[in-house]
Amino acid sequence: MQLTRLIASAAVAVTTIAVVGGFRTPPRDAEFTEIRRIRIHFDSVLADLSAKDLSTLSDAQRAQRAAVITTLRTYRDRGVFPHNYDFPGQAVPYFVDRKTGTLCAVAHLLASTGRRDIVDRVSKADNNVLVPQLAGDTALSAWLSANGLTLEEAAHIQVPYTRPVSNAEVAREVALVIVSPFALAGSAITSISNLRGNSDGHRRWVNAIGIASGLTTVLVGARVAVSDISGDAPSIGGALAAIGTTSTALSVRGIRRHRSIAEAQREAAKRAIAQTTMSPIVTLGSHPTAGVGVSMKF
Repeated sequence: MQLTRLIASAAVAVTTIAVVGGFRTPPRDAEFTEIRRIRIHFDSVLADLSAKDLSTLSDAQRAQRAAVITTLRTYRDRGVFPHNYDFPGQAVPYFVDRKTGTLCAVAHLLASTGRRDIVDRVSKADNNVLVPQLAGDTALSAWLSANGLTLEEAAHIQVPYTRPVSNAEVAREVALVIVSPFALAGSAITSISNLRGNSDGHRRWVNAIGIASGLTTVLVGARVAVSDISGDAPSIGGALAAIGTTSTALSVRGIRRHRSIAEAQREAAKRAIAQTTMSPIVTLGSHPTAGVGVSMKF
């Protein structure tokens, strides 16, 4: 009964993977989409910065602010942004791209106004820091004030980056969607067979399929458990892992039982073979005879 409930839960999981998870966007398309997303973000930022009332700013602050906006617009148009290498499935800011050295928008504005020292210090302390977390940074606060910006505007300028998937990851996702239903079905069917008709493990092909599909289902379960397909992903992944583990365990048990039974049968056959002793028999007398005597011990 418990196995049946697990199978039902896992069936829902596999359906969710195929329908909701689907196939990820190929890397080239994902990178193009990411650049377009960032540019759209900066379009919104530039519109908001340009629309703000500047009556409280000094002439120097207004001039600096206008220069910063022009620099940000050029940065947007160039379309070269940092990459998220370390957080798949998450949107995370990077002050400095750790591979290419490309600066994020806020870092670029700081560096373009001669404050690369702030960029280096911040990125060394926490390269994924959010601008609001720098509220206590006096150097940054002074820079914002001199350039007619607020901390909230700087936070708006900052954009988190998503991690495009690689070709290998796309291939794994495709394999996951294709293999998952077969792995689940194989695990369920072989588990039931190993509990009933194949409890002695005599069907070797059932055992082999049970182990292969069981291990595959465990891997699928682990993948689902850490995914974001739904809030129940950990529970669904656990159900899949449980079914896979059950299938593998029952198949291994069947193999061991079959070996034990086969060994017992061989031992019984050895004991059943009679120990036969043959010896010649010769009788003398009026009617001499000759023959062979057979002695059998069991």
